[in-house]
Amino acid sequence: MQPKLDLLLVNSMAPRQRIASDAALENSLAILRTYLEDEDFRVEVIDEQRISATEAGVPKCLVKLLQLIVSMQMKTYRKSLKYIWLIFMLLGWPIQVLSMYYRAQYLSSKINDIIRTIQENDIHLLGIKVWYGDSFKWSKLLATKIRSSCPEVIIIAGGPQVKVYGEHIFHETDFDVAIMGPGEEILKKMIVLDRKVDNKTEFLYRFHEEISQSRLVQTGIYSNDETEPANQVQCSQQHIIPRYRPVDLQDKLLFHTLVDGVGCTWNKCNFCSHTRQVASYQQRSVQDIVKEFQVMREQGIAFFRFSSSETPVEYGKKIAQAILDQGITVNYSMFVRATKVTPAVYEAYCLLIQSGLRAVFMGGETGHDLINEKVMNKGIQKKDIVDTINCIKLAATEVGKSCRIGLSLIYPTPVIDGVTLQDVYAENMRLIKETLPDTVIVNPPGVFPKTSWMDNSSKFGFSMAPDFVYELMQYEYSIYKPVELWGKLGFSLQGHSLPELMKETGRLRTAIADMGIPTDISDEYLMMTEAIGYTTKSDLLKFKSDSLQDIMSGSNRYMREVIEKINSQGRNMAYRNTDGKPRNE
Repeated sequence: MQPKLDLLLVNSMAPRQRIASDAALENSLAILRTYLEDEDFRVEVIDEQRISATEAGVPKCLVKLLQLIVSMQMKTYRKSLKYIWLIFMLLGWPIQVLSMYYRAQYLSSKINDIIRTIQENDIHLLGIKVWYGDSFKWSKLLATKIRSSCPEVIIIAGGPQVKVYGEHIFHETDFDVAIMGPGEEILKKMIVLDRKVDNKTEFLYRFHEEISQSRLVQTGIYSNDETEPANQVQCSQQHIIPRYRPVDLQDKLLFHTLVDGVGCTWNKCNFCSHTRQVASYQQRSVQDIVKEFQVMREQGIAFFRFSSSETPVEYGKKIAQAILDQGITVNYSMFVRATKVTPAVYEAYCLLIQSGLRAVFMGGETGHDLINEKVMNKGIQKKDIVDTINCIKLAATEVGKSCRIGLSLIYPTPVIDGVTLQDVYAENMRLIKETLPDTVIVNPPGVFPKTSWMDNSSKFGFSMAPDFVYELMQYEYSIYKPVELWGKLGFSLQGHSLPELMKETGRLRTAIADMGIPTDISDEYLMMTEAIGYTTKSDLLKFKSDSLQDIMSGSNRYMREVIEKINSQGRNMAYRNTDGKPRNE
């Protein structure tokens, strides 16, 4: 007897909002469902990451009280009223704990709902999109409870956490299989196999005989161990346009992540987990991308972010030309790499901005050339960063349209002989003053498996406890948490403990904010806030402050208002051509 559902896909949940874009459309699970439905399989998705999700399960009076206390915390902190701030922190602590208790109860009830869905539909295969921190803890708990209540269910992990941590995903978890890379064809094979076997034991035996010898299945451009090619299941590089159902759009930020390609043209950075990818950038056909734009616009979606870690500018130019040729009205953001600026690069950015490019994210990492070369292996110099940012600004002026710029830095960094941390700090400040980006994202140094920083940790000055990777996987990283409240991670850099590193990160972030430049605003929100009239630095600073208050208080009051404006503007754009007329005219 076949199950009522062949596969259930679940997006992992967290007790608190992590970033302002948590409620964006869940494209990757929709892609999997679309592909498998086209193969005549029955698939459902459970995705509770919605606008209202942050307050779910918490009494409204408690949320309002937290909003008030967090507001006072932020006001007294900005005015450097340290002792008054401390009083509000102490007042807020038990209320935060109580709020988190209610959220934990709510998230536990969601696990029970999933178990009932599995039992009622006789589901044999469960896929979980796994994220970091508290979301990872929730995914582990879900898998444990499924194992206890439904022992015959095959539990499959996928998503960002698997791509970063690989085989470590199985440490003290109940996942049976993990997929690193595209999962469409592997899941198809697993469903077909499930229909042939009588129990889980037989399934796993045949899975390892016929599909993968390893529990970690590596697909597409991902590879974990080149000496074990049997682990690497080759999948065709097809790109599926997801079909969103009405329920997928409800209580969501109508913002779609569009796969423009996979990989990176450089792929050699010492710190980056993308070096797990065994191939350089592989582009998608321009025709497919244009078709996806058009399909999404039919559903009232006009805001997009390109998914690849870098969209090469010449390829971006081809996409831009196709958008203009088709008369499509869209706004999009993308990751870019600093480059040697030429007239061709300038022309490409002019065309990109004309077609709807409204924000870029650039990983500069540091303004110190020697550190970028010896420590980061970034393959660029400070001049490239400055020239590329200025090129984008000039192109925007030429076209007469906005294109906001987010610059990402890693600080503090490992230092080498002849370079001090203060030298790196000073060069970072010079870079920011020369470029004046719209926002600067400042991250502390992170060490991930299969990166040069981890493989050569002693060379770079990193010291890690034996269980560091496992602690990192479930560590709730929050740059806004007071450093005194950060838990132990068993990690240091050149003798500096984690709290000391975070204080240094905060020093640079504060100096940038003192320049009037907002910090840590994502490129997609740079794009979308501009579209709804948040055009000045003051607007961005207010957005940063109010959205942070939502995150810290577990509220959605401010972000709900912003997202309603964004969704309304997106629908207006989606239903019009570039000449401003409705599409049916």
